[in-house]
Amino acid sequence: MGAYAPAAELAYTAGTGDERHRLRAFVERHRPSVGAEETAAQLAACAALWEQAGPQGAGRAWERQWRTFPRLLVVLAGTAAAGVRAAVADLRLAAEERPAVAEMLTAVPAGAARLEDLVRLGPSAPIWHPLGARGGRACGWTQL
Repeated sequence: MGAYAPAAELAYTAGTGDERHRLRAFVERHRPSVGAEETAAQLAACAALWEQAGPQGAGRAWERQWRTFPRLLVVLAGTAAAGVRAAVADLRLAAEERPAVAEMLTAVPAGAARLEDLVRLGPSAPIWHPLGARGGRACGWTQL
């Protein structure tokens, strides 16, 4: 299905008892040394997968594999704590320049977090900064 190959994929079961959910995410790495354009290119490849039509043009191709499209998580590797807001703003700007990515980010939960925060606090901590145009407060990855 498409040419998109995320840096990693995450599958997680959440909930208790009979109220369990299967959550999935594509994980990308962003390094400030290469700028937001490389990461934006990966987001564009992901958007192409998200947009790909299903058989005979019915629905989307990914719907044959997943009930909902996986969340999109961008890990900020080598980004100082003081640089998180700027990195997230740069990623949002790069995404806005690509209509397919901007459209995907209105429908698919997406966020960015520093690698150091992930290691120290864990992925459920409120360290994920939403990448969608509406932005919002930092949250855990399952709340994006």
